[in-house]
Amino acid sequence: METAELYVAGMTCGSCVASVTRALKRVPGVKDVHVDLSRGTAQITGEEAAQQLPALLAALSDAGYEASAKTTAASEDHVAPVSHHSAKATGAGKGSCCCRR
Repeated sequence: METAELYVAGMTCGSCVASVTRALKRVPGVKDVHVDLSRGTAQITGEEAAQQLPALLAALSDAGYEASAKTTAASEDHVAPVSHHSAKATGAGKGSCCCRR
């Protein structure tokens, strides 16, 4: 088993966490997903998780979230989460989140 970690932009509530979790669990080979709303991250465990990054990122994009692979570089290099109001104002995403309609 391998673990991959992604930064996920645009998560603002528990519904976002559920949407991200569902999207990632649909990727073949994913065994477990842990989403941390406060850090804006998703930790994915599965067979060859590191090699599945393109599929994981595509699944999140299809669910309406921007994401990037977490690297060992400085934390400023990650995609910053947007605020609740800006996500609602832009209508970004297709998830079931109340702020994405």
